[in-house]
Order: sequence, then C-alpha cells, then structure tokens
Amino acid sequence: QPSAAEGLEAVYQLRLTGNGGDCWHLVVAQRQCRLMAGPASAPDVAITVSVEDWRELVAGRLDPFSAMFSGQLQVEGDMNLAMRLQALFGIG
Repeated sequence: QPSAAEGLEAVYQLRLTGNGGDCWHLVVAQRQCRLMAGPASAPDVAITVSVEDWRELVAGRLDPFSAMFSGQLQVEGDMNLAMRLQALFGIG
C-alpha cells in the first residue's frame, strides 16, 4: 500500500524460523519497498516468528497482538514501526 508508506523511511528485519525459514530485510523509503536477502546491518525493527505463524498472520488467522503476547512473535526495536506493517501490507 504505497499510500501507507507516505513519509515512512524504515528498515524492517524479518527472521522466519523453522522449516523453510530464513532472514530478509525490507527497506521502505519514498513510498517504495525493497526486499533483500539476509539480515540488515541496523534495522529499525526486527521481527522473529516461525514460518507457520507468519503464514497465519498474513492470512489474517492469527492476531499480531495475541501472537506477540503469547511469545509466538518477537519484536525488537520501534513498536510503532512494527504496527505499521499491518497497514503497509494488509497483515492481520
């Protein structure tokens, strides 16, 4: 959602654990998003979640807040940026 990225400049790191997991980072700037393989050198927010739980989050079957409070989803860094992922990508 480019309009949700208006004025946003941030680096998100996403580490998916379990079978098929890996680490990527997203650079959001100028209403665009670039996905790159590997960890970011200095992410604004780092998210760790299992592959299975990520699929459930993206499909809207797992509430991000419930997942965080139950320990299924770990967030380090700027929590406000983490919450903006929902608007940027329609997650949850």
